[in-house]
Amino acid sequence: MKSGYAGIVALFVILVLAVVGYSSLFTVRQTEQALLVRLGEPIRVVTEPGLNFKVPFIDTVIRIDKRILDLENPSQEVIAADQKRLVVDAFARYRIKNALRFYQSIGTIQAANIQLTTLLNAALRRVLGEVTFIQVVRDEREVLMGRIREQLDKQADAYGIEVIDV
Repeated sequence: MKSGYAGIVALFVILVLAVVGYSSLFTVRQTEQALLVRLGEPIRVVTEPGLNFKVPFIDTVIRIDKRILDLENPSQEVIAADQKRLVVDAFARYRIKNALRFYQSIGTIQAANIQLTTLLNAALRRVLGEVTFIQVVRDEREVLMGRIREQLDKQADAYGIEVIDV
């Protein structure tokens, strides 16, 4: 009779150890970085792919993409310095370079896209509003796009984002 209870207890202990062991492991893939959060407080950022450990049931893993992401801005009308109207299509490519700052300031890719769209629109209006239509279309297009990228990158740095291309 005692051996029956001992077997059930041993099976229960093994099952509990298996669940605790499984919940203390997590994998980081090559395309992501992970932010380890303990009871709401960030503990560490894992950028290298592989198997990692966490405190089971207390730590939470937040996965953040580290690939280059695309942002497509809808067409908008911009008025150049010579009062001519331009319809501008813009895009940006960016990546998250500081996962902790990104998580604390924005949190999600969707929120980042909304914020970057606002910043990109402002940079477009600011830079293209200072030059004439001919400069935008023919003379200084590459220089202007470089200025837009620099302004957007400088503002996006506060969110842990690096702008690669505009």
